[in-house]
Amino acid sequence: MKYKNKEIKGNQERVFFREVGIDPSIIVKLILKNWYVFLITIPLAVVGAHFYISIILPVYQVSTSVLIDEVDDRGSGNNEELLQGLGLSGGMRNLDNQIKILTSRELTARVLKSLDFEIEYYYISKGNNVPFNKDIPAKLVYKGTNPLARNLEYVITYLGDNQYSLVSEQNQYNFQASFGQDVEFAEGSIKLECNNKEWFESNKDVNFGFTIHSSERLVRNFNRRLEVGILSNSGTILNISLKSTNRQRDVDFLNRLTEVFQALSLEKKNLEANRRIQFIDDQLVGISDSLVITEKQLQQFRSLNRVMDLSAQGQVIIDQLTNLENEKARLNLEANYYDYLADYLERNISGELPLPISMGITDDALTGLVTELADLQEELSGTGGGEKNPLQNLLGQRVNSKKQELMETLNGLRRANNLAQTENQSRIARVNSQASALPETERQLLGIERKFKLNDELYTFLLEKRSELQMQKASNRPGNEVVDPASVLYSEIVAPNPNLILFMALLLGSVVPFLIIFLRYLLNNRIREEDLEVYGDIPIVGNIPKIKSNPLREVLDNRDSAVAEAYRLMRSKLQFITKDTHNPVILITSSMPGEGKTVSSVNLASVYSLLNKKTVLVGFDLRNPKFNEELNLNNNKGVSTFLIGKDKLDDIIQETAYENLSVISSGPIPPNPAELAASDAAKKLFESLKTKFEYIVVDTAPLGLISDTHHLTPYADATLLIVRIKYTLKDTMYGVLSEFGAKHLNKLALVLNDVVLNGQKYGYGKRYGYLKK
Repeated sequence: MKYKNKEIKGNQERVFFREVGIDPSIIVKLILKNWYVFLITIPLAVVGAHFYISIILPVYQVSTSVLIDEVDDRGSGNNEELLQGLGLSGGMRNLDNQIKILTSRELTARVLKSLDFEIEYYYISKGNNVPFNKDIPAKLVYKGTNPLARNLEYVITYLGDNQYSLVSEQNQYNFQASFGQDVEFAEGSIKLECNNKEWFESNKDVNFGFTIHSSERLVRNFNRRLEVGILSNSGTILNISLKSTNRQRDVDFLNRLTEVFQALSLEKKNLEANRRIQFIDDQLVGISDSLVITEKQLQQFRSLNRVMDLSAQGQVIIDQLTNLENEKARLNLEANYYDYLADYLERNISGELPLPISMGITDDALTGLVTELADLQEELSGTGGGEKNPLQNLLGQRVNSKKQELMETLNGLRRANNLAQTENQSRIARVNSQASALPETERQLLGIERKFKLNDELYTFLLEKRSELQMQKASNRPGNEVVDPASVLYSEIVAPNPNLILFMALLLGSVVPFLIIFLRYLLNNRIREEDLEVYGDIPIVGNIPKIKSNPLREVLDNRDSAVAEAYRLMRSKLQFITKDTHNPVILITSSMPGEGKTVSSVNLASVYSLLNKKTVLVGFDLRNPKFNEELNLNNNKGVSTFLIGKDKLDDIIQETAYENLSVISSGPIPPNPAELAASDAAKKLFESLKTKFEYIVVDTAPLGLISDTHHLTPYADATLLIVRIKYTLKDTMYGVLSEFGAKHLNKLALVLNDVVLNGQKYGYGKRYGYLKK
């Protein structure tokens, strides 16, 4: 509450409202007051939690672990350094790629294609679909394509005598048939084969059901639930897990997933080896033909010329030429690989590149660039999200940059290769010039044998390389291995958590009711006893309990009642306000109608009359007279007739049946009550009353509605504002008090009506009192 108002009078400061927050004691009081609500809601919440635990199916987590090889099998010793140069850890990069492959929709679809998961069987119990892990009592059989609609639930009800009824979700299908009977549809036929008739006989009240899943729905379901994480930061073991109510189904999926994942890794390595072998086979085709031709030429020449061996000089020349021709063949092989690599870069061909070292090329710079390009391409293919993925765009830029760098290096190597080939040709020409000095027959033999040896050695070299690659392919193994296969025996229940559910039930059973009670408390605009702290320094002179009998005559008819005692206490406390004032005028008003101001006016006047003091009760509520009929008064004349000058004071004073108690009724309702209250006649009335009576109690109109009472406050020695608990509106009352404070209302005090006084406690001020035994 943020109300705050002050009245400054002389050197005194009077606080009408005090700024207060939420008192913690109010929370305790609300809990104690509504204890029965918590006594009902908490047990209900606990019972509901136990019921929920009893009917909900347990959710199991099954998992498998896979070890990812840390070593790259492509043969590059600089791979780790290259990755670190990119700011990436080699092992971590490899794991990220493997995680992406494992969680890819393509791999999930390949796994599900090899599993019979299209139809899921279960029985319906307590609103749950309990899956069959084995021993399915009936299975759906169809020819060709399943004619039933996908992604619908089908419920089978056993009718007895081998009969059943099938009803689908949304009632799209509804028919009866016998087990084993073909049911024809436009797209084909189906039949339900019964594997366990005893199950249907013993579970007649339980419905058997199945759902036919579409491939897209299956892939989405498993891919969404699949979780892959690193088992430890220092290792390369991945933990793959699934959570569902059908643990056997998840175990089968995970074990097949690891099989397909291993097969995919091995397939990738074999594909790379096949590319290398194919490259060598392409080279062998031309070499093999040349070798056959030169071998025939050599045999024919030796046979015709009867020359078997070369002379010593010829042997030296042939050895030199053989070495030069071998070097020429090596340079040609390098040139072929450079051409292949250039064509790969220019045409932007996708796929694995044969490493230079596998072709006998030992240039470290070229090997490093090819390896790094292969790594970037592998990482790019393992990144999802499409063109809008920032990581994929960045990797694409790196791949293009690396290709440009590789092309620049390749151009330099091709120029160097051309120079080496030119030098090789010149050296061959020099040796050939030496061979021209030999006899003609020996020269011819030298040329033929040189070609033969060149083709033979080159052919042997390529065969050795192909054999090495074939041996490597035969020894290839997957880049991962299963550490712990998935198993039903090692599955864990992850939901429901009974302790957590019970805790949440206790929390809901206590917090939710309290929040409702507290919100009702905060939103309630009616005055409560605990709201009295906001009144600041305004004294509370009366705590009037609820009056059950005749309220206007309670004090006069039941002088020993608790209500009468409460008004006596109020009379006593008013003396501290009126003090030595002779013949005080006590003004009684309220902020709104119905708060009990008239009742308090009559009873307060009554307790004054019981002191043998001449007391007059003045009805100054000119708009709504209240007590006339109850006190058997004549309302033909009264305050209104006096104020207009029609009657004199003595004419309007009416004596009652009670000693010392006189009454002046309000009189007929005038057309201008506010103007009459502000007239000089009103002042004259109070001055005249003070000469005739010792106590003048004035019942006035509500302050929050009309202005009549504001004109009477200057004549009052004490002004009592009646506040009815759980009835008076806070905003209306605070507005009245703020306005009074602004106008320097004299001697204001509060009277609380309808107060619950436990043990008949009559309070002095706010907190002091005694308990009447």
